[in-house]
Amino acid sequence: MPHHYLRYVTVILTLSAFFSGCVGLRGKPPAPDIRGEVVKTALGLRGTAYKKNGKGPEGFDCSGFVYYVYKKSNIILSPSTHELIRSGQKISAGKVQPGDLVFFTAHKMCHVGIMINQEEFIHSSTRKGVTIDRLDAPYWKNKAVHFRSVL
Repeated sequence: MPHHYLRYVTVILTLSAFFSGCVGLRGKPPAPDIRGEVVKTALGLRGTAYKKNGKGPEGFDCSGFVYYVYKKSNIILSPSTHELIRSGQKISAGKVQPGDLVFFTAHKMCHVGIMINQEEFIHSSTRKGVTIDRLDAPYWKNKAVHFRSVL
């Protein structure tokens, strides 16, 4: 009787190990939340000073901020606004998701920020440093050029 019991336990343990190993192989591993990671990194930099040609972490210009934030998620983008404006895919305002880029024309210059949600974006401002603004704020309302997704 003990011999049959040992064989039974061995078969059960072997089958358990086999099936538990297979369960892990059935589905795809969960995709990392890159958009959430990008936004979290950006929000963590609020208050960082503006620095002309700054690529962080001690100070940023607008494109240097985008470059730094995405680099932290292992996504290498250009640190140039004029290059960023051609990156990824152009998207409509209605399709904007967190982590997408928003471009503005301000004082004959191009400015870039990272969307947090449909209404807010985070960027490096010459006066406030890294800050959050709304698309419908009086200053930005008529300056949005377009949105791009690089994710």
